[in-house]
Amino acid sequence: MSGFRLFSVLVVAAAFMAPMLCVAADSSPSIENGKATFNTMCNVCHSTQKTGGPNEGPNMLGLVGRPAGSQPDFGKYSPALKASGLTWTVETLDKFLTSPMAMVPGTFMPMLIPDDVKRREVIAYLATLKKE
Repeated sequence: MSGFRLFSVLVVAAAFMAPMLCVAADSSPSIENGKATFNTMCNVCHSTQKTGGPNEGPNMLGLVGRPAGSQPDFGKYSPALKASGLTWTVETLDKFLTSPMAMVPGTFMPMLIPDDVKRREVIAYLATLKKE
């Protein structure tokens, strides 16, 4: 392969790779977008307030790091979730929110977030919600 031809191949390859490198460089999820998605999809059932708010699902304050099915003032957990042995981490939330019923058959959680970016953003938002 001549030098010019090799150079041309490298230029074309670089042109295709550049957008992928830009995405990788700015891959941190938007917490604000995650909050907006949460408010649209999740806050019908889940509260992020210390008191009050919806209670069909458990409160999301302090969720990351908490064992699944362990919020003491929420009594509507499915037996499957209580017995799952899960701890809510970024990784377990990602898998769960991709398909809750596939990860924990018998869970009462009906919602999923199939979009990878939106799911990552919601999880990033949830990670900011600390219980004091």
